[in-house]
Amino acid sequence: MEEAIMDFNQKQLQILDTAERLFAMRGFDGASVRDIAQEADVNIAMISYYFGSKDRLIESIFLSRVMDVKRSLDELVKNKELAPLEKIYRLIDMFVAKITDRPSFCRIMVRAQATQEGVATELIMEVKKQMYDMIKKLFSEGQKKGVFNNHVDPLMMVNTLVGTTNHMIISEKFLRKLWNMEATQDEKFRLTLKEKISAHLKNLFKVVLTNEC
Repeated sequence: MEEAIMDFNQKQLQILDTAERLFAMRGFDGASVRDIAQEADVNIAMISYYFGSKDRLIESIFLSRVMDVKRSLDELVKNKELAPLEKIYRLIDMFVAKITDRPSFCRIMVRAQATQEGVATELIMEVKKQMYDMIKKLFSEGQKKGVFNNHVDPLMMVNTLVGTTNHMIISEKFLRKLWNMEATQDEKFRLTLKEKISAHLKNLFKVVLTNEC
């Protein structure tokens, strides 16, 4: 995936938001460029001019959604002030917030991983590899300082972070019913969702990282 940070103009962001929503609803193959153009109120030529192809369009969605996550991870790794466990807490808060704020993107990720087909699958693999490498560095720092145990599997922890968050988001209808929040506004529901996911993951990570298992 391209490393440079891309600055999208307002029209490009409009196209990306529309494409993200349609890919989440219909799948990558089920949403055509014509569908996206119609929903975004632009012509097909404009999409071709900005993005070239549908593959490049979904790659741009991933780039726009993921680059700020990568920047945040870079900052955490380089931060000399925070304790190792506090860095993990910051990581959890950041990841959960960004994913819950973009439920359509979450659904694209889940759908692509379920089918194991298409360009989105390759992009997800690259994103998860980058997250794995960054989180491994955070764990290694804590282990060198003697505050994290030495038997933690970074891959399993990444899967726990991503899998738990994704599963909770795609279970929105069930959770609203379970928590008696069926009539609750989206913003308030998502705030509750963020708080519950973050609190659970922090407790879980603390136990796994600081206790011998």
